[in-house]
Amino acid sequence: MLLAGICTCTAAPKYPKAPSLTFLYTVNITAGAAYKLGAGPKGFRTITVIANGTFAGPKLKGTVLPVGADWALTDANHPVNGTLFPDVRQTFLTDDGAYIQIFETGASQPDGTVFVRLTYEASSEKYYWLNAVVAIGIIRPLPPDSLTIDTWQVRLAGDPLSEETWRRADILCRW
Repeated sequence: MLLAGICTCTAAPKYPKAPSLTFLYTVNITAGAAYKLGAGPKGFRTITVIANGTFAGPKLKGTVLPVGADWALTDANHPVNGTLFPDVRQTFLTDDGAYIQIFETGASQPDGTVFVRLTYEASSEKYYWLNAVVAIGIIRPLPPDSLTIDTWQVRLAGDPLSEETWRRADILCRW
């Protein structure tokens, strides 16, 4: 009798809805000089300068300015095939003259895929909505010295809020 009561009280676990992804842009970057700093207390540091690039998506497009770099670390315990931890700072100049600062961190996976999470700083009213965006990207190398990053915004599944709503909320928060 007691066992029957226990069995009827437990239900299958319900999980929250997974977030959805909305495509933001693809960026193509050409690498400049690479500086191998060697082994340090946190791993093997390599700094790779961003020479230039372009980006395009449904709501923004422009060029990548040559003022950024990747301060990547490779796992100190596995320097040859270890996990790569990118730490990127780059600056976009949109086709309408706005600057957007991008910060990327992430980790490579055992199959070599590199995932990054991106955050943004934008002062332009048109792109201010990016400041509240959480985005993910997949880095794909393009030999010999380029890469592409496909980038998506993370949203709640069925999120009814538009970028205009986020923009208005951001403007109110700045007051």
